[in-house]
Amino acid sequence: MHKVLFISNFSKAVTGFGKNMKNVLRRLHEDPDIEVVEAANGVRFGADLRTPWTSYGTFPIKPSTLQEINSDPYKKRLAEYGNYTIDEIIEKEKPDVVVGIEDIWAFDWAKKPWIGKIGSVIWTTLDSLPILDQAYTVAPLVDKFLVWASFAEEEMNKKGFDVETLHGAVDYSSFHRLPDEERQKLRADHGLENSFVTGFVFKNQLRKSVPNLLEGFKQFKEKCSPEDNPKLLLHTDWKVDQNTWDIVKYVEEKGIDKNDILATYICPKCKNFSIRPYNGENQTCDHCGTKDSMVTKSNAFGVTEEQLNSIYNIMDVYCHPFTSGGQELPIQEAKAAGLITLVTEYSCGLDSCYEKDGGIPLKWVEYREPMTRFIKATTLPESICENLIRVKDMPQDEKDSLVSKAQKCIKDRFDADKTVARLKEIIQSFPNTNWDFDFEEKLANTDIEVSFDTNDGVDSKDWLIDIYDRMFDKKLNDLSIEIIKGVQIIKDKGRGFVYEYLRRHALEKNQKIHQKPKDITEYFEGEDEKRIVVVMPESAGDVLMMNSLMQGLKEKYPEYNIYFVTNPVFFPMIEDSPYIHKLLPFKREMENLLLLEGQGDHKGYFDIAFLPFVGTQKYLNYMHNGLDR
Repeated sequence: MHKVLFISNFSKAVTGFGKNMKNVLRRLHEDPDIEVVEAANGVRFGADLRTPWTSYGTFPIKPSTLQEINSDPYKKRLAEYGNYTIDEIIEKEKPDVVVGIEDIWAFDWAKKPWIGKIGSVIWTTLDSLPILDQAYTVAPLVDKFLVWASFAEEEMNKKGFDVETLHGAVDYSSFHRLPDEERQKLRADHGLENSFVTGFVFKNQLRKSVPNLLEGFKQFKEKCSPEDNPKLLLHTDWKVDQNTWDIVKYVEEKGIDKNDILATYICPKCKNFSIRPYNGENQTCDHCGTKDSMVTKSNAFGVTEEQLNSIYNIMDVYCHPFTSGGQELPIQEAKAAGLITLVTEYSCGLDSCYEKDGGIPLKWVEYREPMTRFIKATTLPESICENLIRVKDMPQDEKDSLVSKAQKCIKDRFDADKTVARLKEIIQSFPNTNWDFDFEEKLANTDIEVSFDTNDGVDSKDWLIDIYDRMFDKKLNDLSIEIIKGVQIIKDKGRGFVYEYLRRHALEKNQKIHQKPKDITEYFEGEDEKRIVVVMPESAGDVLMMNSLMQGLKEKYPEYNIYFVTNPVFFPMIEDSPYIHKLLPFKREMENLLLLEGQGDHKGYFDIAFLPFVGTQKYLNYMHNGLDR
């Protein structure tokens, strides 16, 4: 049996990654050869997740860590992708294989010291050209690198990387074409029996080309006859923030009749949905009559897959314009539900937009995203209009042919069972992990002997690979970014320069390892211990003065162990005190009294904390949990 730790969106999240996790874990959980463990990004560490398999949230809960990440956006992003808690989870569960399924910037953990000792797989979405540098950086670090779309595989293979496309696990079993009578009833229930309905299922985010679709629909309606009664159904979150489209304003701006643009409303009380023109959130439910209950979907709350299938079946055609995407699961769901799909001919759309796949490609023009230099697609409204007309007027036998091709595409290339079967093959290609290794980061070897002679017959790539192996215990290859850059520097400045640079880096690494702070609880004697902390970061005179008070403090609190916090440079001045239990290195968060003594759900680390260097004019520092003597 292989134990596999999956790191991704929570399997209950209503997101593309969440759906993929659910489909993968459900199948592997039932497989006797695999034991699955879930690490759910974005969920609080220690949360009760109630899944059939072992699950952990990955977002840190230690107050000191929260304080650290809240002051640094980069660290906060690392925390959101599990980088702060993954070591603890791995040490506890001891998996044979780790599989990370996220956006490419999530994988800082690929640099962890256990990489190379545990089987490792990254399965990531890349949505644009040029491929992000992060992909080229982490691909050589892990054992297997998977992408969700073939355009990314082709691009990385061109550069010599061994990359495989494995489409996300779409469980299309919930999505199918309903009988015509049932479809007509559904449409009639929502007042759409005599309408031509174009649909778009999406998360309201800026890379979904809502303005282009609205303009294309406007042009389409102008060319339709009144009997066609065209409608556009936007199954999304209509609420507005800085990262979403204000759909209402765009509808008004383009002069489109708001009654022609439909939203899906969902009632949290009775769990039914209604399709109607958008008129704000908190509408009265058509089904149970509850006032102010119906809202549009969100990541946390949406329709069931059975209901979503009904929504697809209300549509006459599915249109998915976007700037770029990793896979775009609704495209496959719509195909499975028996719809012709119009998809932008770019990025992951190349896997599903052509007629052989039951699709019709939408034309686009290029724009460049600032900073990233990404090629992005502006889908042409004229192409949307043209192809909506084409589908509306298409003979039934041609429609049937395209629908048949769409469903074959799903079964051949996007079937969840086939995806999971391939993933299992990859997992089982790894040996079971021998956990007889040091989990901590190893010190670099700063004294290795190397030749600097470029005429010694050793290629510069091999020379560098050998140094990284012996100095850093880091297994690299010809395609590793470090090797590619290093060879170029050797050409410019020679091997001696590169060696000295790497040796300096090794010395700095070793210093950081030696200075790596412990979790504060590692210093404690046990849960029953009574603890007082005295914090005096500096200076020498203040530290000595506080030291002179320790005898009196111990006499006042004889049953308490006294912990003294200061800059380690002052340790020699007071380390011989018989009244101080332990010396702790000062960290900035130790200025926070409520962190030290506790507040709310956080019980604190010490019974009493004395912060004499902090005046009452600056911080609250005199509560001491009511234990002050």
